[in-house]
Amino acid sequence: MSPAYRLLEEFSTDRFLVRRILASDAVAIFAGWATDPDVTKYLTWRPHTDISQTQEAAERSNREWEDGSTFPAVICRRDMPSELVGRIDARLAGARVSYGWLIRRDQWGQGVASEVVHWAIKHALSHPMIYRTEAACDVMNVASARVMERLA
Repeated sequence: MSPAYRLLEEFSTDRFLVRRILASDAVAIFAGWATDPDVTKYLTWRPHTDISQTQEAAERSNREWEDGSTFPAVICRRDMPSELVGRIDARLAGARVSYGWLIRRDQWGQGVASEVVHWAIKHALSHPMIYRTEAACDVMNVASARVMERLA
């Protein structure tokens, strides 16, 4: 029997380094997107108003990773690994993996999500216990819908 699916703690695409979220990422996440109402517009949480909210979210991300139910990861440019440009979440549900992502506003339109999610889908579907990958977005979130259409 194969071990349960897990996203790699770190992987690279052509342009990006993707790694597990660390508690120490909270300051960069807060500055990069957690406070931005345009980035968080279609998410299930409101923009953060205090760094403590982002710190708690980063700690929760670590707990989720350890539990093996969700694998939240930050996206960085390979040539600038200390600069966070976005986030991807891979949520395990039986034999399915469901994805969510967000990209920092100044990185929109550069193919970040398409490249990273494409890699993540290929990785998941190569696992013998995963037969389906999926994503959903708000009907008004045209950019995420386009990413999904390209990757279908």
